[in-house]
This record gives sequence, C-alpha cells and structure tokens, in this order.
Amino acid sequence: MNLAFAHHLDFRQSAAERKPGATGIHSAGENIALHLEAEADAFYFLAPLKNLCSPAAAARILLYPKLTREKYYGWAEPSLSRGYGRQLAHKLEHCSAQAVLCTEVKHAAFLKTDRPLAVWTDSLYGGLFDYYQTFSGLCRRTRRDLQKMDRAAVKNCARLIFASDWAAQRAIELYGATEEQVKVVPYGANLTSGFSRADAEKLAAGKQFDGTCRLLFTGVEWKRKGGDTAIRAVEILNAQGIQTEITFLGTDPAKHMPNVPAFAKSAGFLSLAKPDERAKMEQLYREAHFLIQPCRAECFGHIFPEANSFALPAIASNTGGIPTAVHEGINGYCLDVENAPAYAEKIAALFSNPTGYRALSLRAFDDYSARLSWPQAAKQVMKILSGL
Repeated sequence: MNLAFAHHLDFRQSAAERKPGATGIHSAGENIALHLEAEADAFYFLAPLKNLCSPAAAARILLYPKLTREKYYGWAEPSLSRGYGRQLAHKLEHCSAQAVLCTEVKHAAFLKTDRPLAVWTDSLYGGLFDYYQTFSGLCRRTRRDLQKMDRAAVKNCARLIFASDWAAQRAIELYGATEEQVKVVPYGANLTSGFSRADAEKLAAGKQFDGTCRLLFTGVEWKRKGGDTAIRAVEILNAQGIQTEITFLGTDPAKHMPNVPAFAKSAGFLSLAKPDERAKMEQLYREAHFLIQPCRAECFGHIFPEANSFALPAIASNTGGIPTAVHEGINGYCLDVENAPAYAEKIAALFSNPTGYRALSLRAFDDYSARLSWPQAAKQVMKILSGL
C-alpha cells in the first residue's frame, strides 16, 4: 500500500537540525513514521508544515494572552488547522498515496482530499477537558475551537485510530463517531531494551528478593502522575518491614514536598538523545522490581510498554487509557490512584513470592513483544488502512 504521512516536523531531518523544542528520535510521531514506512510499499512524508493563519487569528494569538488571564491556546485556532489542511492538500497533488495518516487532530480536521484519511492519536481534544490539568480551565474560545477541530476530524476521517479503548469510547460519546469508524491500536515503546526472550529470562532469574525492593517512578508531572501516592505506598511498605526505595525519573521530589524521605531518590530528567543518559535509564529499568505509576490522568502511557520491554511489571492506576496498556495479571495491575495501601499490599505480595514475580515479569515481556511494540502496532494500522 502507498501511504502518505502528515506531520508538522520533517522526521527525515536529524533532531539536531530541527527547530528548538522539536522532539528527538524516540518521539511517538517519529516511531510511527519509521515503522509505517517499513510496512508500506511506498511512503510519502507530507512535511514539514508552516504555521499559516488568517490575520484575525494572528492578532488573537498575539493579543489574547495579554488581554485575559484565562487559559488560551493560540495553536488551537482553527485558522491554523485550515492552513495545515491547505498545505497537505497541495503536497498530496504530487504523490500517489492511496491513503493519508495524521497523528494529530489539527492536521486532519480540515484536509480536503479524495484519498481516505485517518488519524492515529491518543485522544481527541474534548476527551482531555477537565481531565488533564493542561486542558482544565480553558477559556471559552479555546474550548470551542478545540471542539470545532474534533468535530471536523470525526466528519473528515474514514478511520479514527486510538491508542486506548477509553479514547475510542470518548470519541463515540462526545462526537457520535461510529463503531466502524473507530479502531484501537495501542502505542509502542519509545525506549526499548532490545532483549531477546532469553535475556528477559536471565534478568528475571537474577532479581534478588532478600534485600531492598526497588521501585521506579517515571514522569515530569508530579501531581498528574501520582507522585504523592507513590511516596505514601513506600512509607507503608517500609513501616511493614519491607525495605523499599523509590527512584524518580523525570522529576525531583524535593520540588514537590518540604521533607524528602531517605528512601526517595531522584535521577532527574534524562534524555534519550544522550547516550550516557539513555544508558542510565536502561540501568534503572533493569534494576527495578516494579514500575509504580499511580496516575490521576493518562491517555495511554508509553512508559508501560517501555517497562515491559525490560520484563518490568507495572503497578498503575485504573484511569483513562491505562487499562488498555496494563492488563490485569499479565503485565501488571491497575489500582485506584488514591489507595496507597492497595499499592503497598500488591507490591508486598508479589515481592514476597519470587516465583510468582518472575512469572509475571516474563508475561510482561511476552505481552510487550506480542501487543505493545511499534512493529506490531504498525502492522495493525496498515491492515486497517488497507481495508479502506
């Protein structure tokens, strides 16, 4: 199948050559492009895209933040989305793609083409309202504009592919997307271990359970990711006599609490683009017994397939798209985010049963290999697109 891929970044450039703020080689969008290109007969990059909008929209983008304290997002102006649509339509004139895939709603909303159009994303914007902190308290204009783009994308796309069942159901509930139109294909891991099954078996067999229980927490946003719940769970484990420590990757507990307990370590923010920092991340994944991720809001979470690729099971919350990423008893467990004792109880039970733990670790690795890798995801998406 000949496929066109739309994005505002040109992934054919190296990360160093892109504009400041562009994500690196391990971004979701780049992984999607890389693996779909491997599956397609011909692959066309419809990139880069310029930020073009009407004079009125440009004036609002410049002046609105100065005139109001409300949360306004200039990137949500539909005029910008229409500009992307015009650019993409022009680029399509010069390729023989049989279908077009976007990874962002704003690119798909107003694209006019005779080719079947699909979007593969983690959520429509409306699904995030008053759920993610960044999408809470939006001004009326931004909220309206985002809903306008959502509705346009639902009307415009032959297929709406989401990373989770939660996001798919929200599209149906909020905008009347049809069952035929909506599909679910989980995302893969932006950091992978490169393990073989034998590697996973060796790592699981070598884990020790007569000393410290090591937990790994990953995320920049402390509150949304449930850093406070993770701290309380570790306090309970240590009070019960289970020596436990937790390493925070991506954030520092000292920025969020006045007194950091001795069991809480900070690895800081590490970049996948820097070999030494990537190696440190891989070491943290190999050494941990559990990924603990008591998120309050999450569309999917790349962290789960990443951990599973290291045969590391996840103890996570049951919110948003996480239950699509974490299947009960297969690659981890989903609990209520505020129930710190439940996290402690689950971790204690697994840590005290090395045989059961190692079996869970290998199931997690197998689940990653079969269901949560980018190659598997790309194959599923190409099958969906080929049927259009």
